[in-house]
Amino acid sequence: MQQSRIVFKCRSFEVAEEQFLSNSHPITRNIVKHPGAVVILPRLSVNRYILLKQFRHALRQTILEFPAGTLNPGEAPDLCAHRELIEETGFAGGSWKHLGILYPAPGFCDEIQHLYFASELQKTAQQLDEDEIIEPVELSRQEIENAIANGELRDAKSIGIFTKALLAGLI
Repeated sequence: MQQSRIVFKCRSFEVAEEQFLSNSHPITRNIVKHPGAVVILPRLSVNRYILLKQFRHALRQTILEFPAGTLNPGEAPDLCAHRELIEETGFAGGSWKHLGILYPAPGFCDEIQHLYFASELQKTAQQLDEDEIIEPVELSRQEIENAIANGELRDAKSIGIFTKALLAGLI
């Protein structure tokens, strides 16, 4: 990269205009600079998993997804995962397994999503942010697979973490 400058900044992310050479030709790209996020697949009991029905303003609709959230400045991903699980579901995880990372939109964004499987959950109290409209729901493996197959579950991070957990033999 030869040059980079921030052209837009808000609470959630920045946009950088980056200039570089590609095959000896100058190229300019806008890159969304994201602090990173976590995605959690919480297992409530044998074959029972917690997902969320969450209103997403950008889509103007409620979607089905696994709990997730953005890292605060300087926050470790594992601590963010613990915090987000409590905030969004009202459950705390007793046992955690890191499943790796995903790049949700590498063509224009540097976001890294850290994936966690949580089990041995303890009920606490949901602590939603003021702008969140979230309803936790319990689904079985078969119900999740059906939701993916019939298009009810379209969220990429949720399909990604479900696939990773399935391939790891956790589901």
